[in-house]
Amino acid sequence: MNARQRFSLIGLLMVVAVLALGCSSEQTQTPSPVTIPPSSSPQAGELVPTQAVPSTSPTRVSSADIASRYIQRLPGVTLARVDDDEITWDDYEPVLREALQVIENQSPVDWSDGAMQQRLKQLQNTVLEQAISRVLMRQMAVKQGISVPEVELDAAVEEQKSTLLSSGQYADWDAFLKDYWLTDEAFRQEISDKLLMDKLLSLQTVETQAQQVHVRHILLSDEAQAREVVDKLKVGGDFAKLAAQYSEDTETKDNGGDLGWFVDGSMISEIWDVVVTLQDGQFSDVVSVRGYYFVIQVVERGMRDVEAVVLRQRQQEALQAQLAAERSASQIEYLVDFTAAPTPAP
Repeated sequence: MNARQRFSLIGLLMVVAVLALGCSSEQTQTPSPVTIPPSSSPQAGELVPTQAVPSTSPTRVSSADIASRYIQRLPGVTLARVDDDEITWDDYEPVLREALQVIENQSPVDWSDGAMQQRLKQLQNTVLEQAISRVLMRQMAVKQGISVPEVELDAAVEEQKSTLLSSGQYADWDAFLKDYWLTDEAFRQEISDKLLMDKLLSLQTVETQAQQVHVRHILLSDEAQAREVVDKLKVGGDFAKLAAQYSEDTETKDNGGDLGWFVDGSMISEIWDVVVTLQDGQFSDVVSVRGYYFVIQVVERGMRDVEAVVLRQRQQEALQAQLAAERSASQIEYLVDFTAAPTPAP
């Protein structure tokens, strides 16, 4: 992964399960000037992309499978209604498995802990909101005359199946379906929802440009050295040469510490608060962030086309707004409350 990718802020929205459980792992690596702000994370009921292909090998007993021992299971039960559409356990279970997979990828969880079992109940309610949002998306697509042709869906399903089976992670197709609590029909629906979301996103009209700032930095773990760098800059030292000499960021030091262009809000606050005070060409004093020390320089500012990942985020935000309006106009009936149910014995 190159430096720009490592420092990038905006990615696809993740399942809200991580937030709902509050189990994100503690970051111990060297901090970067860029991180994901809380405002970029979806809340309960927001639509998130489906993930048909697993990101980790399930050859071991997964955290999701352990969590399943404590899940309130209601097969054959209608969990909610959205206007005339029902959400059954069969509709709901794959969304729950996906949420648990995200948690497993993020951080180990001890599901035998009583507090985590209570949060699991809260998660089940949150996942129901996610399932409702998927139904709202399908309803909205119908109203807008958007659909996924069967030939396109068939091709996407076969491509995903081929990718999964060629990975060597599964003995056969049934092994994959069992591990992800899926049926062939549910898998097909997952792919259909993803294609439908892609179509809806592509129709969103958003700004393709933004005011951006071009930044470079020198990263050090020793404060005295960082201050030495600032002193040399003050007497005319060349930023690029000092980055090559001092910076501990091996991915940017030989490129003058260049981090590229960033939109407003795409840096952690400690860095951004400094960046906004600098004129083009100016450098900062030493900036301390979690035990590391940065010297920042603003190279230039200007209106630029946003990167594809930022454009995607803007489209997602626009789609979320449409879905919020759709939700407000719909009649939603909740038929279960998972937090009120007793925890099943393992």
